[in-house]
Amino acid sequence: MKRIFTLIISLVALAQMVQAQQPLRRISVTDFGAQPDSREDTREAFARAIEACGGRDAIIEFPQGRYDFWPDTLQDATTAMYLGNVRNVIVDGNGSEFVFHGKMRIAFIERSQNVVLRNFSTDWDRPYISQGEFVTVSDDYVDLRIDPVQYPFRIENDRIRFIGEGWSSGVHSNYMNIHEKATGEIAYRTRDAHTGDIFNNRAELLAPDVVRFYGKLKPREVPVKVGQIITLYHGTYIMNGIQIGDSKDVELEDITIYHALSTAVYGHRSENITLHRVSTRPRQSKGRVFSSVADASHFTCCRGDIIIDGCAHAGQGDDFMNVRGVYSRINKVESANSVRVIRAWFIEAGDTLWAVNHATLSRREELVVKSKQQLPAVDGEQEWIVEFEQPVSATVKEGNFLENKSWTPSLTVRNCRFEKRNRARGMLVTTPKPVLIENNYFNTAGTAILIEGDLDYWYESGAHTNLVIRNNVFHNCSTSGCETGDRWEWGEAPITISPSYRPASENSPAYHSNISIENNEFRCFDAPVLFARSVNGLRFVGNRLKPTSDYEPFLWQRSNLYLDGCRNVTVERNKLHRRFPAKLIELHHMRPDDIDCSDSEFEIR
Repeated sequence: MKRIFTLIISLVALAQMVQAQQPLRRISVTDFGAQPDSREDTREAFARAIEACGGRDAIIEFPQGRYDFWPDTLQDATTAMYLGNVRNVIVDGNGSEFVFHGKMRIAFIERSQNVVLRNFSTDWDRPYISQGEFVTVSDDYVDLRIDPVQYPFRIENDRIRFIGEGWSSGVHSNYMNIHEKATGEIAYRTRDAHTGDIFNNRAELLAPDVVRFYGKLKPREVPVKVGQIITLYHGTYIMNGIQIGDSKDVELEDITIYHALSTAVYGHRSENITLHRVSTRPRQSKGRVFSSVADASHFTCCRGDIIIDGCAHAGQGDDFMNVRGVYSRINKVESANSVRVIRAWFIEAGDTLWAVNHATLSRREELVVKSKQQLPAVDGEQEWIVEFEQPVSATVKEGNFLENKSWTPSLTVRNCRFEKRNRARGMLVTTPKPVLIENNYFNTAGTAILIEGDLDYWYESGAHTNLVIRNNVFHNCSTSGCETGDRWEWGEAPITISPSYRPASENSPAYHSNISIENNEFRCFDAPVLFARSVNGLRFVGNRLKPTSDYEPFLWQRSNLYLDGCRNVTVERNKLHRRFPAKLIELHHMRPDDIDCSDSEFEIR
């Protein structure tokens, strides 16, 4: 009987292997009604192509051309390419241009496995961002040149209204970034809403493409200049671009995202996601300085391997990428084995959670989820009852947090370009699994790499245990960094490690562990290179520090390495150019023996 069972298992495995080696069936969307370059809707043709192959073992091809995707009505939120419950499917654009209209998600890969999207670009004829050029700047008004063809608008009741496909909008005043016209870069020492809210003030049409806005600009030490470009947002988190949910083994390659209505690529509770040469960038042929409305990529509570390789990003309305978990707050202990929590979106039955102490952010006991029940929202706050397989201890109490251990990914980021043309930072990452950041070029307005662990605002988890940053170039980063220390000033130094946990003394435990910064080149206009809080096992080894004179120094941090509550720090074999500013390591909440520094160029204070 055992031999028969073994034979059956072997035959099944052989059948699966043979099936895997069979060439995939090729299906063209033009066979189902899609017409390239016609401006007609392609959505139904794509859905029929997926239906024809049963969502299995096929290459869905777009003969090269322009393909438009339209929602049912321009007010509807619609997915253009839905890939739900599919297996072994490749979507190949063959270099095509995909153009979307109204409120649309580019693609949604849901509950699927072995899916590849490749060889296309994405854009909107009418994006959800407009831009204008300053032609007059005075104490009482500013004049802005706005292309009325690309960014249609009208003056209505003495206020500007921008016109889209199925929408009209004023200006969302929380972003509005300033760019240099010649380079598209974020202007030096400018951040969000640098002008204040003047573009929602009284407006007057001076010419078909020039609008006067009355009022005073927000006082700034660095004023707005004639010829600079401003981006005017008509929404923030509208709809993600390519969304990957509850899926496994997804690869995106050779895709250019000129526009998306929120995060360009967003993954959640998915395993093994790879991006090869997936770039989010402005469409320069249209004179734009912007790309996606929010992050270029964002991954929440994923697992397996996330690989980002050969990508170049610019112009997006938030960071290059963010990889993180979620801290779910315990509002109440319901019973011996259940709690009431908020932010439990990515918790499911079978997951193992860490209990996290609010005061120290330290991980405590592990709990296995038995069930999750959503409760009615009260005053806009959504709660869930999370039941565990075992009783909870006294450390699980109101005000503490839960972190999902089952859904934490490893991350590799290599051969990428981070350009000084997007708002905020380069990349954010918090995960306990191994992280490797190597062979990248960082030239960012804010900090290049931000490592947090946040119980203050976004509640993004997880403490690092193995992070390597090596063989990268950091070139004039932090030109919109912290000059007062305010958290909204985009970071203290090119590498910023700033968890919410604040050490109180020389005996305070560390939050992160085993972070190595090695063999990188820092080309800096100012003194800061590293701001590190609460790291045990920090290595700063074999790096090269070179000064530039491209910008005037202004950052509040006056040391090269600012270390707060770090333990077992090694600083050795670094090369400092003789004109590099400061040559100083600053210690807080640390003993002298917490650091081993063999580099004589540094003064330790």
